[in-house]
Amino acid sequence: MTERPHSPAWYARLAQERGEYRHPWTRTLDGPDPEQTFDLLLMGQLTAQTRVLEAGCGHGPDATRFGPLAARWVGYDAAPDFLAQAQVQAPGAEFVAWNGKGEVPQALGGPFDLIVSRRGPTSVILRLPELAAPGARFLYVGPRLHVPQVPERLAAVGWPVLGEWQVSVQARVPTREDWATRCAWMQEPGRLGDWDAQAGPQGLLYREERVVVLAGSPG
Repeated sequence: MTERPHSPAWYARLAQERGEYRHPWTRTLDGPDPEQTFDLLLMGQLTAQTRVLEAGCGHGPDATRFGPLAARWVGYDAAPDFLAQAQVQAPGAEFVAWNGKGEVPQALGGPFDLIVSRRGPTSVILRLPELAAPGARFLYVGPRLHVPQVPERLAAVGWPVLGEWQVSVQARVPTREDWATRCAWMQEPGRLGDWDAQAGPQGLLYREERVVVLAGSPG
């Protein structure tokens, strides 16, 4: 794709061409998927009474998997094609077109007990006072051990961090094309040379990293 990675046009084209928000490179992991920490924490927060808002729901994999465990699951995304696919995948959930900016859509119909973002927008943090019920939680997983803007934005709205987990698992990509795709996705063009310098017959070893943050509403 020629659009700038992670721009609105890039997401729109990704939705049109692939119909899903998923890492488009081949990889193997030498340990558990680093996002399992997020999965376990999410399941631990869900009850039959929990009202969930998912920021950047994509094509709905989390709504499909976890939505039936909650009282209500609402996802929002800015890509209409993702939302259409999500509604097919998770007919019991609700999906709303929104980019996290401007007035909160009436269709979201909060407040919510749990707001989650799996590699999705961190801008939702600044809207937590408008979206969250008393005693609510916010759960986020990001693709790097450093999470730009997450701590600062939580501090800005007065939500204390209750826990932070950093996970790093050795991984391997088999081809230079896979590595180039990952570098573009992660906006790390400076790492393209790693393949030429370090790759072996079975590909290139690297670290697949995630950071998970759990925060709570003030008071």
